[in-house]
Amino acid sequence: MLTTYSFQNLRRDLSEVFATIVAGSPTFISKIPIVGQARHYKHEWVEDVIQPTEDALDGAILDSDTTITVDDGSKFKVGMIIGFVGYDEQMKITAISGNDLTVTRGYGGTTAVAMDDDTVVRILYIPAAEGSEPGDDNWEEPGTEYNYTQIFTRTIRVSNTARNSRHLVFEDLIDRGVRDGLIQLEMEMNHAAIYGRRYADTSDPSVPRTLGGVIYFIDQPDGNTHDASGAELTTTMMNDILEEIAKDGGQPNLILVGTKQARKISSFNLTSGSAPIVRTRMTDSRTGSAVYEFVGDLPLGMIETIVVDVNFPDDKVMFLDSRKLALVPMENRGLSDFDATPTGADFTARRILGEYTLEVRNAKQAHGLIKNLG
Repeated sequence: MLTTYSFQNLRRDLSEVFATIVAGSPTFISKIPIVGQARHYKHEWVEDVIQPTEDALDGAILDSDTTITVDDGSKFKVGMIIGFVGYDEQMKITAISGNDLTVTRGYGGTTAVAMDDDTVVRILYIPAAEGSEPGDDNWEEPGTEYNYTQIFTRTIRVSNTARNSRHLVFEDLIDRGVRDGLIQLEMEMNHAAIYGRRYADTSDPSVPRTLGGVIYFIDQPDGNTHDASGAELTTTMMNDILEEIAKDGGQPNLILVGTKQARKISSFNLTSGSAPIVRTRMTDSRTGSAVYEFVGDLPLGMIETIVVDVNFPDDKVMFLDSRKLALVPMENRGLSDFDATPTGADFTARRILGEYTLEVRNAKQAHGLIKNLG
């Protein structure tokens, strides 16, 4: 009787089977949509432009100062009205030189006061006068980011003796081997999505490329990262990171953890008294509790689903917006299998092959990381 594998030139698309395996696995990539197509090994995307809303004073000021210094003068524009956390005074910016802002004090009848170093400067608005000319100061050209594609492969070999032997468990050993190979590739792709380092030797295509994972993109000096320096995870750390992401315009909906920090988060309910700061699911037929969602202390409607992946490092907690993540196959290079049996071989071989990359949009604004936890 002829079977599927009697047709040696048959190439099967396994992308839907792979998507089903991924969706049913307890791994990080099960939360990432598989969408789009990459049309080049260097896959680029356009970053969303998120306007800054805050900065800080770089030095204390007196109530008579008309020049103030901020941490990052590039966030400000002439004509902008700014406010200050903890103070009622507002100021109008009249000139900018690097990080030095020339300002009109006591704007709109507010009272000029002395302020401390590191006072948060809040960007309020830029009023326009009647008959003003059109300008480009309310829009910035979006930047681009990129990642490399990575080739994932497995080869399944079964001797012809084994194929033609009767098996009580497996109807077709090759088909079983292909499915096992897909499960192995799912784990490998999950590791790449977490730990991957973006690398390609463009001078030598024989050197395998690797895609950058979420740790590579999010653990950056200018991103929303907090170094715990060996301290244990606290709700304050988590809420502080959520606040920083919110200030950058982000809305994370996932918290990615390993088993150690997952248990730490589950213990928060035991120490929070009569007002639990996490959501749990309980039934009358079970004892104990596990945390599935974290609700921050900012009333912004953000509820983060906790994703536990045993492969994620135990000294880190990552905050992610899954809507800005995507697993992207290269065009016509989604996972498929095809005959790989050499001529005259006394075995049957099928090779599984696919090429994918990972999109991490707005890595420095929409996501966050707590690292070096104890």
